Amino acid sequence: MRVSPRSHAFRLVFVAFAAIAAFLVGAIGAPGSALAQDKKVEAAAKALQKKAMEEDYLVTEFAKAADKLEKAITMCGADKCIANTRALLKRDLGVVQIGGGIDKEKGAASFVEALKIDSSIALDPDLKTKDIEAAWEAAKKGSSGGTPVKPPPTSGGTGTPVGDFDHTPTVEQQYRTAVPIYVEYKGESKLVKVIARYKGFGMSEFKPLDMKKIGETGWGGNVPCGDVQVGNLQYYIQGFDAQNDPVAVAGDRNTTYKVPIKRDKISGEPPHLPGMPAQTQCQDTGDCPPDFPGCKKGGGGTGGPEPVGKADGEECDEDSECKSNSCEKKKNSSGGLCAPKVAEGDKFPRIWVGGFFSFDISFLPSADDVCKLHPIDANDTDKNLYNLPKNDNGYYCMDGDADYPKRADTSSKERFDATRIDNDNVVLGKNDKVAGGTAPGNLRIFVSGDYAIDKNLMAGARLGVALFTYPGNEASTDGKRPFISPLHIEARATYVIGKDALAKAGFAPYAFGGMGLSTFDAKVSVAVTERDAAGTGTKAKNVDAWSMTGPFFLVLGGGGRYAINPKMAAMGGLRLNLAFGNAFVPSVAPELGMQFGF
Repeated sequence: MRVSPRSHAFRLVFVAFAAIAAFLVGAIGAPGSALAQDKKVEAAAKALQKKAMEEDYLVTEFAKAADKLEKAITMCGADKCIANTRALLKRDLGVVQIGGGIDKEKGAASFVEALKIDSSIALDPDLKTKDIEAAWEAAKKGSSGGTPVKPPPTSGGTGTPVGDFDHTPTVEQQYRTAVPIYVEYKGESKLVKVIARYKGFGMSEFKPLDMKKIGETGWGGNVPCGDVQVGNLQYYIQGFDAQNDPVAVAGDRNTTYKVPIKRDKISGEPPHLPGMPAQTQCQDTGDCPPDFPGCKKGGGGTGGPEPVGKADGEECDEDSECKSNSCEKKKNSSGGLCAPKVAEGDKFPRIWVGGFFSFDISFLPSADDVCKLHPIDANDTDKNLYNLPKNDNGYYCMDGDADYPKRADTSSKERFDATRIDNDNVVLGKNDKVAGGTAPGNLRIFVSGDYAIDKNLMAGARLGVALFTYPGNEASTDGKRPFISPLHIEARATYVIGKDALAKAGFAPYAFGGMGLSTFDAKVSVAVTERDAAGTGTKAKNVDAWSMTGPFFLVLGGGGRYAINPKMAAMGGLRLNLAFGNAFVPSVAPELGMQFGF
């Protein structure tokens, strides 16, 4: 039968119209439909889910992870997120509740709700543990209409937890005596860390105890004696892989192992880790739980357990064999020797080298006739007298790059006569004065070397040069130029303020003091009145008056030190130089530099 084009076009329009109508009816009428969903809400919920599982859960902040997931679930409600997202949020909440030991029954219920929303979802293989997988399989049966299966047991019917570890808890222990915890793991996951989380009587929170590898499958550790008080000591076990994921558990916060702690002596052999001696009782300074007000850190005691094990210098294979709990390995050997334990805070750089610079601002003394030499007396046979400036404050004048007044340099008689002519032209008592005040001085560049005596005090030296020094010759001729110029040599002690300041990064103030040898030069412009060539008038002339002193100085100062890391620090401060020798001239100088520790 032949269909007309008009009839065919009509059918296509009718089909398209019917499809659009069906979509609108479904979108408007169906709960949880596309129109009911909110893309912004879903994006925010997924962001919370990512933070909960990829940040909080992986660093064992289980309560924070659960809070974020519950917030995301509330945001999504019944229809603001697609079904798959709502199901995955419920699934992850169950993982946190079970894997984090918050509440296994609630975790199992979360799994059931997740599968009811979307039965196609699966567990994240990276987050599986034996307990999580068992609860998931049980939830599958419950959500499919079968007989609901209870979550996997956390105890063997006696209140003792069960899980991925083989463990027999200590029967009893005497108070203020370390409680040994030893477990074995024979599962498929590769553990890199095992933690026992314990809580003694009077403690409000569980504390972590890092356990050490013992043999092929064992892990062990001792709960510190200060946390062992009369009552019950509770704990549970967690094992982590290389990604810091909890892949093995035994117990949780609600179902714990319990060890009775007694005041009197216990019966039987004192408990101890395999191959290790039993721990001895700590000194008792008062019977109070560790978190009670007034108790000292560690549960009221000050001593801690008496050290047990091998003495320093004896052969060892593991840290736990030594009294010092430190077995220093021999090169090319699995064995070692017991050695004194060095705390992390004691490992800090002792040798510090660096580079610094400073710029002096000198406080110049006032003086009159700073350029004039001693008056010339033709009958005076002590011609050396006429080589010295009239002022007593160490000033020497320079006219450009030449000494002023000019001095002859051939013989004593010629020098005397030349000096008489040049010096006589300087009019006494008129201008030629320094009123005092400040003037720029030397730029100093030096390297430093210090030894850290302890975590706050350094002693060392600075070696460098002083730049922008006096450029003339006559001060040296007269014996007034510091012999050390332009070198700078300084001995210094530096105290960095704050607890263990040299052993850690961060900001700390510091103070220092020292002494040394150097030159301290500064110049100031002065006006000199001269007689003219005819001797009938005067003229003004500007020259530089140089103050020189040294070679001796004392230094005091302080500033701030910022350690970028424990082996690198920037320092900035202010130094006060008290220089003396040719004259007494104080100066201040900002000082900046870097230090590197070894």
